[in-house]
Amino acid sequence: MGSLVKIIPNLLTLFRLIAGPAGAACLWISAGSLMEAEALQWWSLALAFFITGALTDALDGWLARRLDAVSRFGALIDPIADKVFVAGFLIVFAFLADGWIMITAPVAAIIARDALITGLRLSQLRKERIPIPVSLAAKAKTVVEMIAIGWFFVLRLFSDSDSNWAYEVWVALLWIAAALSLYTAIVYLLPRRSKTG
Repeated sequence: MGSLVKIIPNLLTLFRLIAGPAGAACLWISAGSLMEAEALQWWSLALAFFITGALTDALDGWLARRLDAVSRFGALIDPIADKVFVAGFLIVFAFLADGWIMITAPVAAIIARDALITGLRLSQLRKERIPIPVSLAAKAKTVVEMIAIGWFFVLRLFSDSDSNWAYEVWVALLWIAAALSLYTAIVYLLPRRSKTG
């Protein structure tokens, strides 16, 4: 029973791998639905996937430490799950933006950075017995990304308003996340360049 309990943190992390793409798909269907009631149903389902996925991000690490279940697999898969979770929603945002650079540029920057860093982390598996821990700045980046995704759902509450401030806040959050993505990529890559240079 004890060993079964210890896999709960990893199960929560793996759920996030599913919740991101599933929530993004629901959001995409909602945006394309012509019936308001149906659109609201899919939007609500997307929101549910986002909230539960975001909660697992807060819980899995805490539970792993509390249950003394910190593992090499968990340390590796947790940041990957974060990136997959976030990327699903960001890709939908880019498609909904219909090429508008103020949305597509930060989305592209975040996804490109995450793909690069994930590839590098995976390539180091045989060289590093324990995966490199996620930095505080990278955690802050993920938090800002989560807030940006959550704020997108808040935008629906202002859909009948003449004010654009809520939308501008959302765009600003995407750019802040992109800036943090660039910063954390540089911080991650510079020590490796000095070792090989």
